Amino acid sequence: MKRIKKMDYELLQRYIEGRVTAEEAEQVVDWLDADEAHVKEFMALHKAFDISVMNQSAAQMLQKRAKQMKLRSVGIELAKVAAVILLVLGIQYGWEFRQPERDVEEKPLYQTLYVPAGQRAELILPDSTKVWLNAHSKLVYPLSFQKDTRSVELSGEAFFEVRRNEKVPFVVKTSKVDVKVLGTEFNVLAYEEEADFEVALLKGSVLLESSRWREPHSMKPGEMVYSKDGQYYSEFIQNPDYFKWKEGMICFRNEPISRIMDKLSLYFDVKIQHQNQAFLKERYTGKFRSKDGVEQVLKVLQMEHHFHYVKDNEQNVITIK
Repeated sequence: MKRIKKMDYELLQRYIEGRVTAEEAEQVVDWLDADEAHVKEFMALHKAFDISVMNQSAAQMLQKRAKQMKLRSVGIELAKVAAVILLVLGIQYGWEFRQPERDVEEKPLYQTLYVPAGQRAELILPDSTKVWLNAHSKLVYPLSFQKDTRSVELSGEAFFEVRRNEKVPFVVKTSKVDVKVLGTEFNVLAYEEEADFEVALLKGSVLLESSRWREPHSMKPGEMVYSKDGQYYSEFIQNPDYFKWKEGMICFRNEPISRIMDKLSLYFDVKIQHQNQAFLKERYTGKFRSKDGVEQVLKVLQMEHHFHYVKDNEQNVITIK
């Protein structure tokens, strides 16, 4: 498929709202992959959509409240709320909206943020929790948390700085494990298409829960829990630089080439085939800028290791020989 230089805004709007076909979604992702400026343009449109949803939601809730209390000044109240929401969103990307008390609990509105290959994103959730999303990752989150729950769904890799609330735990749900916290800093790697996962705790404490386990596992600061080939392991974090991915860096410290290739495949959404099995057992330490792309990483690796590669752009496959 050819890269798209100019995108139809109506198509982008439907993509954000989740009303596109598989082919249209592929067109949008291809456009996002083409240029980092496209990602910024998309995020701006995404934020504008969030503002409109919040304003619409606020209007509906106030209308219900006005009907119950028989208020006559609904128009003035709506204008005030809209102005406050726009002001807060103008200051920072993210918001905290206090919903009016009501007898019937409103069904939360959810938004999905997808980060294409080779990119990363940062956002602030309704409770002021900060989230960094790595490449090829998806986060589903409510536009407003309910009073008794803070829950998001993740496929991919994300770093969280959770706003502490002892009364309402924060839960990150993945296809492998659920991470339950009160307030802390941690990294989660759990791609749906991959069998293994990693959870690394930098500050605070988290509780890992899974249907595969008899009991939850309570993690301590500096601990990493991960799965490999169906087995679960726990160890101290060996490479703090690893989390610099949220700053646009890909860092490896004495890691097997096989593991490096797996991460490159995930981050850049490319299939990497291996014909040189001995090469996979070698190790490497180094740092790369994610914006330089997968081929730049391979060229640097070639300086220390003997191999060559062939890239099939049509099939999106790299073969290591």
